Amino acid sequence: MPFFCILSTSFLFWIQAISQTTDPYKYISTLRFDNRYQDYFIGKQEQLFPVSFSFNTTQDGNNDGKINVEDACENIVKYAIGDSIYGTGRTGIANRGPNDQRPSVYFHFVKSENYDVYEYWLYYADNDYLNNHEHDWEKYFVYVKENAPVYVRISSHNKFNLFYWAELLKDDKHIIIGVKGGSHAMHNKDKKGVQIRYNGEISKRKGRLDTGDKKISPWKIYSNDAGVKDVIPYLQQPDCFFHGDPVYMTVPVLSSSKECEKCSKAPWKREEWEHPPKP
Repeated sequence: MPFFCILSTSFLFWIQAISQTTDPYKYISTLRFDNRYQDYFIGKQEQLFPVSFSFNTTQDGNNDGKINVEDACENIVKYAIGDSIYGTGRTGIANRGPNDQRPSVYFHFVKSENYDVYEYWLYYADNDYLNNHEHDWEKYFVYVKENAPVYVRISSHNKFNLFYWAELLKDDKHIIIGVKGGSHAMHNKDKKGVQIRYNGEISKRKGRLDTGDKKISPWKIYSNDAGVKDVIPYLQQPDCFFHGDPVYMTVPVLSSSKECEKCSKAPWKREEWEHPPKP
């Protein structure tokens, strides 16, 4: 084969590889949280923000002899965003940290029907609304056709609501998602509290934020997908995140007081991970 043909073929392969690179930052959203919400008829501020489920890998918060994700509720520091966070944990245990509480999202790319689906999964150490439980996963999926976003699915408790991309509020061409206080359910309405922008700019606005206000903390994007750029690989374990925790003994029976009770599947074990619902 002539040299120029080999060169041309190699060049085409290189161009193809570049064109197949997926950019997870392209459709990442701006999140705006509740500045006040009702919990047992008492108004309070949003306390927790999306982090990596491995934000603390050094402290056995629940004293079960193991250091794992089941220490999350004890170790997470409220009203704080940033790296190397120290403070009192959500359940009142002192000297927690250092915690990596930078904004984090778990990304997965899949082709479904006629769409490229950009999946964004958000982890919260605790849901402190009516049905209190440790570990809370929420998600939003962006459906792209011919390089243009068309639909967005946004999770709200057990629902997965569908919106046209064009109808959602925008922040520099990135969608704005409102986050309900405590439950972290998401919707298309604006909120007045803490804002985490798509580019990592953080502001407390009318909410409460003790650490991180007016800082820039670019989103940490975790993904094990091939061909996805600027992401952090992660260990897809555990497969189960248990909702129970002893701290919930003081709240209504809607909550579970046992540490390992009511298993919630990890995102990569759920049906919609590889088979997102049709728009």
